[in-house]
Amino acid sequence: MKIKKLITTIAIGVGLVAPIFNVSQNVQAASINSIAKQNSYVGVDYLYKILKTENIKYNKFYAGGNKIKYRKGKPEGIVIHETATPGASAYNEAIYFNREWKNMYAYVHAFVDHKQVIQMMTPKYGVWGAGANANNRFFQIELCQESTRNKFAKSVNNDAIYAAKILHRYNLKPNNASSDGKGTIWSHHAVSRFLGGTDHTDPDGYFDKWGYSMSKFYSLIKYYYNLQATDTSKDAPDTTADDAKPVDTDSATTAVSQAPTGKQTLMHDAYTYDADGQRTTAELKPAGTEVTVGDSKTINGKKYLQIGDNEYVVASNIVGKVRTLTHNAYVYDTVGVRADNSVLKNGEQVRTYGGKVNIAGTDYYPISTTHFVKADNFN
Repeated sequence: MKIKKLITTIAIGVGLVAPIFNVSQNVQAASINSIAKQNSYVGVDYLYKILKTENIKYNKFYAGGNKIKYRKGKPEGIVIHETATPGASAYNEAIYFNREWKNMYAYVHAFVDHKQVIQMMTPKYGVWGAGANANNRFFQIELCQESTRNKFAKSVNNDAIYAAKILHRYNLKPNNASSDGKGTIWSHHAVSRFLGGTDHTDPDGYFDKWGYSMSKFYSLIKYYYNLQATDTSKDAPDTTADDAKPVDTDSATTAVSQAPTGKQTLMHDAYTYDADGQRTTAELKPAGTEVTVGDSKTINGKKYLQIGDNEYVVASNIVGKVRTLTHNAYVYDTVGVRADNSVLKNGEQVRTYGGKVNIAGTDYYPISTTHFVKADNFN
C-alpha cells in the first residue's frame, strides 16, 4: 500500500511536522508491543485436525508431486504477510485456502489472528506465497486483519511467538531483512524489493494503519526469541502428523495471491495484449485454454501475466479475485442450469475469475471454467 499523499505533503511541506509525526507513531507502536506482551500465547492448531473434527476433506498442498523443496534443505527465514481481508479470521482463511488453493495458486504455512494460530501444513516444504524467488527459501505466515487495536496487539503477539519458535526450530537467528534484503525476518514488501518475482507490499500498509511497523514487529519477535532461548519443546511445529493424511486435492485474498508461473489454465475467456496494454489481433482464448505463464507485469495500473513474446492476458483471468456473497447462492453451468444441489452460503468468500459473463440474459461470475454464480449474489 502507498503512504497517504496528505501525510507525505505535510511532511515535505512543513519540515518541523515530520519529527512530531514520527515521535507520535513510535510511541503508539511501542505501546502496541507493551499490550502484546500482556497476552498469553494461544498455541498452535493444525488444520488437518480441525477439518477432521468437522468432517471436511483435508486437501494436502504438497501431494502428487507438488513438493516445493527448500534450496538449502530447510527454511532460511520467515516471510510475514497480511491477508488484506478485513473481518476474515484465521479459521475463515484456513478453510477457504483448503478449498480453493488449486484455483487461486496461493498457499501459506500458517494463518494467525488474535484467537488462533492455524498451521496449514508441515514446514518441511515450501508454499506458494511470495513468488518463485522466495517460495523455496522461506516459511510463510499470514497475519489476519483485526478490527480493534487490542485485537491487533494480541494477533501480533501470537505471530511473534510463533515466528520465534520457527526460528529456534531451524536454528535461525533473528535478523531483520526489511531494510537491506539480508536476514531471516522478511516482509512480503522486502521480497518484492530485494528478490523480485512479486510486487506486493504487505504488511506495511496494514501495520501503518495501527501506527506500527516491521521494525517494531521484528523487535517483538526478537524479544520472544531471547525468552525462548533454545527451548522449542512447547508448541513446536508439527512436521509429521499431517504427512499421515491421505492424498486429497480440491480447493484465498488478494493479499497473498502470487503470479503463477509455468503451465496454467485460463479460467475466463481472454483477449491478449502487448506490453503497452494494447489488445492484439489474436483470437479470443476460451476458458479452459492452457497457457504458459513466464512473468507478471503491471500496465496502466492493471496486472497482466505474460504468456508469450510480447503477449499478455489480464491476471484476473487466471488468478481471480475474492468476492463475498451477500446472499445464499446456487452454482450454474455454462447454459445457466443449476449444476448440482450445493448452496454457497451468505458471507462466504468465493474466488471469481475475470469480469461478468452473460448467460441467457443474466450476469454471472465464473468460479471455474464451467461453473458460475449469479453476479447479484455478491456485494
